[in-house]
Amino acid sequence: MAGARRTRARRANVEVTESTFLPAIIAKLRGLTQKEVHIGAQGDAELAMIAGIHEYGSLKAKIPARSFIGTGKKKSQAAISKQARAGVNNIVQNSETAMGLLEKIGAIGKEKTLKNFDRIRTPPLSPRYAWRKKGQKNKILVQEKALRDSITFIIVDK
Repeated sequence: MAGARRTRARRANVEVTESTFLPAIIAKLRGLTQKEVHIGAQGDAELAMIAGIHEYGSLKAKIPARSFIGTGKKKSQAAISKQARAGVNNIVQNSETAMGLLEKIGAIGKEKTLKNFDRIRTPPLSPRYAWRKKGQKNKILVQEKALRDSITFIIVDK
């Protein structure tokens, strides 16, 4: 028998007073429920193939997975959660819009994903590829500058 699934949620503490008009707050926050932020690599078909191979690996080409988007997502969750909680309060207080908050969340996610991309060290390079790179043995994805530059975010409808 499977146990109850544990979930953990942090809530934004929005203060509702007598002068606060609840339907207006709901209308302001509705923009957050209708859109979402996608962070990833955007480019042509060749760049998509390179990103896919790096993210998931390739058995045929004997390239191990070096996830930069999935691990970047994990590393950015805390900062994004903090920004979202603060942003919801700002939206309620009319100092920010839903699209503004989504833009900030996208920028944070992109920044953390780029930092993660630069820090990838495992799995190590094959000896043949390490020899070809010569003095840059510690950096794994150095030659994939186009891939790094293609990391971006977009805001889409749900």
